[in-house]
Amino acid sequence: MVPKPRPKLLLPALVLNVLIASGTFLVVKRTLVEFPPLPLALFRFVLAASLVWPAVRWARPGKRIAPADRAAVWLLGVLAVPLNQGLFLVGMKWASASHAALLYALTPAFVVLIMLARGAARPRAIQFGGIALAFAGVLLLLLQRGLHFDRNSLTGDLLVCGAVAAWAGYIALGAALSRRYGPLIVTSEALLAGTLVYLPIGIPSLIGFHPSAISTTAWLGLFYLAWLTSGLNYILWFWGLEHLKPATVAMITNVQPIVTAAMAWAFLGERLPAGFILSTACVLVGVWMTRLAVPEPVAPGTGAVGK
Repeated sequence: MVPKPRPKLLLPALVLNVLIASGTFLVVKRTLVEFPPLPLALFRFVLAASLVWPAVRWARPGKRIAPADRAAVWLLGVLAVPLNQGLFLVGMKWASASHAALLYALTPAFVVLIMLARGAARPRAIQFGGIALAFAGVLLLLLQRGLHFDRNSLTGDLLVCGAVAAWAGYIALGAALSRRYGPLIVTSEALLAGTLVYLPIGIPSLIGFHPSAISTTAWLGLFYLAWLTSGLNYILWFWGLEHLKPATVAMITNVQPIVTAAMAWAFLGERLPAGFILSTACVLVGVWMTRLAVPEPVAPGTGAVGK
């Protein structure tokens, strides 16, 4: 059978995916200057769900989640929105954009740990070596924060680590559902469920919130997060997965920490600690080793709503 030709715009689309995802960390930092984290999460995911869920319903009109699987979708929604995004946005008040991007590169290592804990994969020495190397890179990053006595930044990094763990749980636990219904359906339904779960937290956070005090720049940042990060990037990611192997797409998107660090230095004036390059090398090589050793789960929306 003749292989399906790749669209000419596929590579530029994946490059755009990396730029949008990398820019997300910068946009979050700027937007959180004016938006409190909890109202920002509320607006972002109401806007994202109102775009993504109807669009997927229109694109996949015959696909529905069976009643027996709806509890699992709600669990995925809790992991993706209140836990992942709650910790991410609160942590980003203090964490630097470059550090957060590097921590999110740990996602595959967390996924493999969860798969091993559930007995879904046979442990191999190269897996443990890769996981150990990746986490050693993060430990080096966190120790630099501690050695500089930057307590708020260290707290921010740890909160973002918690967000990454929740996101990895979403990917690992959602793999079976994603194979059954397709990642588009699972991600859109989980996004809607997580947004509904978040409403009792997000709506009370609007008490004392004054929209008129928010600048146009911050509102544009909100729409970037809702419609580019959780909208357009969602489409670009799955378009890449339709034509390339997941490992290839992941390899392309794993340059995000480097791109984010360069953008943060250029636009936010973030100064990188001396060991950042070493930490990045440890994390990326460790993740690469981990990916070599275990079959990848079908990730339901890895590049869409994780941050």
